[in-house]
Amino acid sequence: MTGKYIINKVLSNNVVISEKEDKLYVLLGKGIGFGRKKGDIIDDEKLIEKKFAAIEGEDREDYRRILKDIDKDIIAVSEEIIALAINRFGERLNSHIHVALADHLNFSINRLKEGIDIVNPFLFEIKAMYPDEYSIAQSAVELINKRLNIKLPESEIGFIALHIHSARVNQRVTDSLKYTELVKEVIDFIQKETGVSLNQKSFDYARLISHLKYSLYRIESGKTLKNILLSSVKRRLRDEYKLATKVCCYISEKLHKEVSEDEIGYIALHLNRLKNNA
Repeated sequence: MTGKYIINKVLSNNVVISEKEDKLYVLLGKGIGFGRKKGDIIDDEKLIEKKFAAIEGEDREDYRRILKDIDKDIIAVSEEIIALAINRFGERLNSHIHVALADHLNFSINRLKEGIDIVNPFLFEIKAMYPDEYSIAQSAVELINKRLNIKLPESEIGFIALHIHSARVNQRVTDSLKYTELVKEVIDFIQKETGVSLNQKSFDYARLISHLKYSLYRIESGKTLKNILLSSVKRRLRDEYKLATKVCCYISEKLHKEVSEDEIGYIALHLNRLKNNA
């Protein structure tokens, strides 16, 4: 049997879980699961369009758990979404997404069936911070709705995007959500300080959110991006620099990290753009 894939579970006509040399693999291919059952052997590589080791290490038993506890149609569409993301990005994802995404979809679909609203207060921020992941998540929701004959709300796009992003950067979903939540809090802080309601659909709003995302990463990791315009910003954009200083004090308190003057200067520039285009 060495070198051959032994089917562990057929999820759909196009997705099967298999074992090879004591490793779990997800195999995707048109018709690869049709008419097959547990214990069957797949030794024709031409049938396999996408292959990846599903789970290794600590998550292996968790994946076996979801194979038992979660409807196979939900796991199948989850695996199709993961394959879609891998194809779009051309890069590997953290294997934990095989557990986390299926668990999340199962939870969301059950809530939907129970008539419980799925609310995502960070939808605009997720869309602006992770546009590529959000685009894939849009396709993912369309696929889920088609495969499972349901109607997931738009809020789910944001949650799926977070799962994809987290798998790309080897980060827990809770950590990705922490940054997203902090960006929203900073935006709310700016609106409160200025008394101006920012247009969430504007290009400048999206650009500010994108900059804040990278600023938070740099601040938390202790990295500095040199700002050659700093002296000019401090001299010519005094009001914006003053507000940016308050914003960065707020960030500093939240992250327990010092914020450089260079970062304050960059945020001041974005505040100036928002002011001029208000």
